[in-house]
Parts: sequence; C-alpha cells; structure tokens
Amino acid sequence: MSDGIDVISAGSGRPVALVDGEGEAYVVVGPHTGAEFRTMAVVRLAGGATTVTMTHPEEAVWYVLRGGGAARVQGGEDLELDEGSMVHVEPGAAYALAAGPEGLEAIGGPSPPDPDFGTDAAPRREGARVRRFHRDRPALKVPMISSDARLVVFPGVGAESANMNYVRLEPGEENVPHVHPESEDTIFILAGEGTVRDHDSDVVQEFQAGDVIHVPVGRKHAVRADRGVEIVSVGGPCPPDRGMLERAAAAAQATDAG
Repeated sequence: MSDGIDVISAGSGRPVALVDGEGEAYVVVGPHTGAEFRTMAVVRLAGGATTVTMTHPEEAVWYVLRGGGAARVQGGEDLELDEGSMVHVEPGAAYALAAGPEGLEAIGGPSPPDPDFGTDAAPRREGARVRRFHRDRPALKVPMISSDARLVVFPGVGAESANMNYVRLEPGEENVPHVHPESEDTIFILAGEGTVRDHDSDVVQEFQAGDVIHVPVGRKHAVRADRGVEIVSVGGPCPPDRGMLERAAAAAQATDAG
C-alpha cells in the first residue's frame, strides 16, 4: 500500500472464509490495502462448491471470470451464471454463489467494504434484490474511456455504491488522463499487459493479467496498452463517478443525434 497508485498481484490477497466445500477465497483490495469504497476479492469454487450465505449492509457486485453456476437467492429464484455474468446485490439481500460441475471463479465483493464479509450478520431487508447482468449486454458504451468501454452495473441500472465496467483497450490505445474527485478506481486485469501512469507523481508502473490496479481518490491517472497487446479489464470508479457518467451520457446522446 502506498499514497499513490498500487499495482497488486491477485495472488497476494488476504484469505477470507467464504467457501463451503472445495475452493479458496481471498481479498486483494480492501481496508487492509487502504481501500475505503470497494472490496475486490477472488473466489474459486470447485464443481458443486458454494460460498457461505452472505448479507451486506450496503451493495455488492461480482463478475464471473470462468466457469458457471448460479447465484442462489434466499426468498427468490436462482440466477444462472456463465462467464461474463455480473451479479448486483442490494443491501440486505441474502445470497450465495454456487459452482456448476466445471467450477466457478469470480471477483468482486461488497462496496463499500463489509466489516463482516463472509457472514450473514447484516440485517436482511424485505424486497432486497439480487440481479444478473452481462458484459455482452451493456446499458451504455462510453467512447471517452476507450473504443470499447461498457457500463454494465452502474447508477443507470440502479446501483448506487457498487459498479462494474468492462473495458477493452486495443494495442496502442490509452485513457485520456483523468481524475475521479470522489471515487477510488479499482481495475482487475483479465487479459494483456501495459502500464499505468500516476500523473501526480509521474510514476509509471507495469501490470499484467491477474493484477489489480487501485487508484486512490483524486489521483490523476491513465492506463495504456503500450506493450503491443490488447488489455481487457473489469472494475471502475467506486462509488460511481456521477460527473463522468453525466458527461458520458451527454456524449452518447450527441453521437446518436449526429
């Protein structure tokens, strides 16, 4: 953990007791790394395994990296999950992630962090929903982020504190340097390698698939696909950067009108 941008290997997380059956879970980004607004945990479930039943005082969001299974919702129907699925959990909903025969790997967690993560200690709220989204069915595309930036779980679909974007950077492409004035930016690298520049300190760090980039609130930064390969990532500002979203929506409307 530093005062600037951190690039953290997903293999260096802190174990957390989430798994019922064969598998593992660990927190990569959370309060122990200085994060205030998002937990980014890795959960790997062998075929037939599940997480423990969880509730959170605020929202949570998950992305399915590999495999498939279901989100089991107490008081509701199971939601089928495959690679690319995203699960948004409202405050007080009771749920578990369950692996199908081929197993399931997911990243995400409560946003903001839940001090009782891995339990159902938070009060259950009547009518709280668990909803399934998918990277291939985004609500909005944002060319100001990249040529293929998809907003999937964000305020536009009713997520107030948690969000999950899916972003592809083509070789040679990079973000416009930008700041999130009230949000941390947490980015899990699914594929590729590149660099992230901290414009406040002029420090450049390399990253690769499996790393997590964590940008503190108010830090000017840009991610660059400058290693000759495409970069694919999920994550984004948390809580959602509403100013950026308003600008993105305006830009999308202007493009449609043109």
